[in-house]
Amino acid sequence: MRDFEVVIEYPDSPEQIWQLLNDSGFLEFRWTQMPKIHCQVRVEPAGARTWATRAKVDIAQMKASSPYGQLLPDQLIIEVVEDWGDNPAPGLVAQGEFRVRLEKVPLRVQAETTLEPAGGGKNKTLRRVSGNISVDIPFIGGKVEREILSYLQDFARGEEDAAARWLAQ
Repeated sequence: MRDFEVVIEYPDSPEQIWQLLNDSGFLEFRWTQMPKIHCQVRVEPAGARTWATRAKVDIAQMKASSPYGQLLPDQLIIEVVEDWGDNPAPGLVAQGEFRVRLEKVPLRVQAETTLEPAGGGKNKTLRRVSGNISVDIPFIGGKVEREILSYLQDFARGEEDAAARWLAQ
């Protein structure tokens, strides 16, 4: 198990970004913006301020570049649950939990997430995601965790780019 933290900077006000992160259209759109990934996405409300995203992701092309790619199926089914709580701490627009699970792959992500105004400007918002990732594969789980975490900034930049494109529409 490895701890991580990533900060995503959105190019709009906290109020706009709060709406964005509760828009099922955007939650689906951001998956379609990932380079080299072809996927089918379904986003559903799973309670008040809770979204469950289920994505079938074709990773056959990406597998070749990973030393652990042969351990994965050509298609992953990824479930992401974003559960925004009721009463954020002072200074926060929102806070909640972020969970990721993959079918048939022993990987789990458990994290806390917060949304807050960025200092020095009304048109920027920060989302912090901090938690841990666990890959339960004997002998190599830690190496796989390190490799996945090496892509974390790429995922964050992809989220930022998707948000900018969505907001520009």
